[in-house]
Amino acid sequence: MEDRRSGRWSGKERLDGTTTSRRRFLETTAGAGAAALLGAACGGGEDSPDALDAAGDGPGDGADVLDVPEAGTFDDIPQGRVVLVRAATPAAAVARGIALMNGLTFIRPGQSVLLKPNMTGPIPPPDTTSCAVLAELIRQCNAAGAGEVIVAERTFGPLHTVDVFDWPLCDEGSRSMREVIEEAGAVFRPLDDEPWDEVSPAGAVDFDEPILVPRILTEVDHFINVPALKTHNIAVFTMSLKNLFGFVHPDTRNGIVHGDPRNADDPAREKRMFAQMNLCFHPVLNVMDGILARTTGGPTPPGDEAETNMVLFSKDRVALDAVGLAVLRQVGTEFNIESRPVWEQIQLAEAIRVGIGVRGPDEVELVGEGIDELAEIEAHLRTV
Repeated sequence: MEDRRSGRWSGKERLDGTTTSRRRFLETTAGAGAAALLGAACGGGEDSPDALDAAGDGPGDGADVLDVPEAGTFDDIPQGRVVLVRAATPAAAVARGIALMNGLTFIRPGQSVLLKPNMTGPIPPPDTTSCAVLAELIRQCNAAGAGEVIVAERTFGPLHTVDVFDWPLCDEGSRSMREVIEEAGAVFRPLDDEPWDEVSPAGAVDFDEPILVPRILTEVDHFINVPALKTHNIAVFTMSLKNLFGFVHPDTRNGIVHGDPRNADDPAREKRMFAQMNLCFHPVLNVMDGILARTTGGPTPPGDEAETNMVLFSKDRVALDAVGLAVLRQVGTEFNIESRPVWEQIQLAEAIRVGIGVRGPDEVELVGEGIDELAEIEAHLRTV
């Protein structure tokens, strides 16, 4: 499991590749192509000798096994595919998941990549994205040829983003998230004082004012969303959809979404708005840290957590969050999630209505490696 105090992986046993999950994957991918895909991943350069390992403090064991896949490119992956990976370390899980997504082949040499983690405050996983997952993703982007990798965030006010990233959350409190990501090869960009632009998506019908989003989104080539897997006291759940609320300016968050008197008469309003604001964002990939999951009491402590020990990947935010909800239901979670089918959650249903992603379980394809409980997760996903 991952130590919740430090973001370190403590060595829960690795499930080998002969599980039901792997056989299911082989059945969904054509013969030789499947074999090539299972033995390959993203490419682009050798590992640097000072690359971080899963704990973020030594030579890595993730990217060094990866080559350009022969089975296709990232563009060939179906929109509704969700990949779930459990491996020996968080870094290995990230590397393997990227391999099963046909690698980061959308990155061209020299292009810029923006990563948006969940850093709601100076608190460890499962309430924030782990240092190990984010560091390995940075390494993978650089290995794929990125010219610049940027980690950007606007943490929950009144906290300052710099203070949160400088808090010693990594390596048993010995290093900060900023130190880890910079050593992994990324630039840290706190958005507190950066320029923001007004956007008014046509489908954001509950917003009667423009949504303020960071200008940096227009300045980078690619954007990867890196949420955590957890419950939320307002949204019910916060995963890939809700994580992007951190890219909404506090003036919009607090003045238009939260605190509006209309919320008292319409409890679903904020949940709809969390979905609608996603019309402003277009991540090419979503990588969800599920090493630990916040199963009750989220988005911050206190509450229960589960050692889910997986990382999840998808192009599609609706598909990914639906699977994340199924994972929470499988391990046991709050009444608000267990009492209704995944697809009846207001945030998810509204995201479907405004066209954010897949429209239902028939458009979702599960690919699991090392996930013994995949059939149970799928049963929760398919229940309507």
